[in-house]
Amino acid sequence: MLEGDYKRRRREIEDRRVLQHELATLVAFAFHQPSKMPDYKPPAEASAPPARKAETACDTDHERVRGLLIGMALRGRG
Repeated sequence: MLEGDYKRRRREIEDRRVLQHELATLVAFAFHQPSKMPDYKPPAEASAPPARKAETACDTDHERVRGLLIGMALRGRG
């Protein structure tokens, strides 16, 4: 049950890592070699339609984890 939340969190961390790496590269170019700074290229994912199936699976996993935690909390009270 907790695997869905774990996978979602890992995807978020990986997305942040990629963005921070790209930002660091651009900052390095801007500071050291502004004349050689690469042109902006939009990511391939931006032009492609969003993947609804993967998002739905992520939402389902998140809801299962949420339900499990709510059930555990209610079980402790009763």
